[in-house]
Amino acid sequence: MIYMVDHVYAEASTEQAWHEWYAGYLRKLISVPGIHSAQRFKAVDCAPSRFLAMYSIESESVYSSDAYKSIGGGGSQSVRFHHAYRLWQRNLLEGLDRAPIVNDGQRVLVLDRSERGDDARFTWLKAVGLHMTTPYRAIAVLDTADAASANIPGSRLYEPYTTALLAG
Repeated sequence: MIYMVDHVYAEASTEQAWHEWYAGYLRKLISVPGIHSAQRFKAVDCAPSRFLAMYSIESESVYSSDAYKSIGGGGSQSVRFHHAYRLWQRNLLEGLDRAPIVNDGQRVLVLDRSERGDDARFTWLKAVGLHMTTPYRAIAVLDTADAASANIPGSRLYEPYTTALLAG
């Protein structure tokens, strides 16, 4: 199962502090049993800054576990930054057991749709929990050169903002 968080962060004066906080929080998250990986991305050519966090999780029950609660999961740790969020969408998605690792020289293309598509370039995920802002989300990992020509209306292109963190 994949957990994705979409953020638009709109306060330049606190953005660096938010990134520093988020980096430490990712390290805490992957210590939680059932969270296997975490990686953050920044949208290419987007203002204000738009970010995507993508996690591999065992199941939705991770978020009700004592281990998750003990690290202050669920947004309570980021409350001092909430005033700068212009978007904060959280989706649980089925269709992959593990989130893809996106390396330097690669991009991830994200496309939200009301119906599952049949475009073989994408892995199609179905929203099954939390905000469910889209019924289906398609993702594709592309080399940077290929991503430049992947102009699909309504899609967003992200570059890695952090390396992938893996549990254990």
